[in-house]
Amino acid sequence: MFLSKSFITLFTDHMSIANNCSRVLLASLAAALVACGGDSTSPPVPVQAATVQATPSKQFTPGNVAILQGGTVTFAFGSLGHDVFFDNAPAGAPANITATTSNQSQTLTFNTKGTFPYNCHIHPGMRGTVVVE
Repeated sequence: MFLSKSFITLFTDHMSIANNCSRVLLASLAAALVACGGDSTSPPVPVQAATVQATPSKQFTPGNVAILQGGTVTFAFGSLGHDVFFDNAPAGAPANITATTSNQSQTLTFNTKGTFPYNCHIHPGMRGTVVVE
């Protein structure tokens, strides 16, 4: 079988372009994962004080915070009313914020080590977690 030199050149050029496209696609995918927080398994670094925004888009942001024992979390409520409940009253959880709250902040102190999931009873599915170390 005889292959012309132009066919081999064309085939080689095509493979080179395909290889370059694969590299660009892989790099773009990696960048997108980093931008979207692709490393979501790493826990936040514990701090003495954290602020959680209770947003009009019905989310707690950030959804997970880590604080040191005796630290505080300030819940900053925007224009849409929210509450904060530590359901099933886990031992050491601070008091719930039971009132529908908007346009103000409330700070809670966490004196006990542990993991404290919380949610908004007004907006089902709106949840977060405080980890106290």
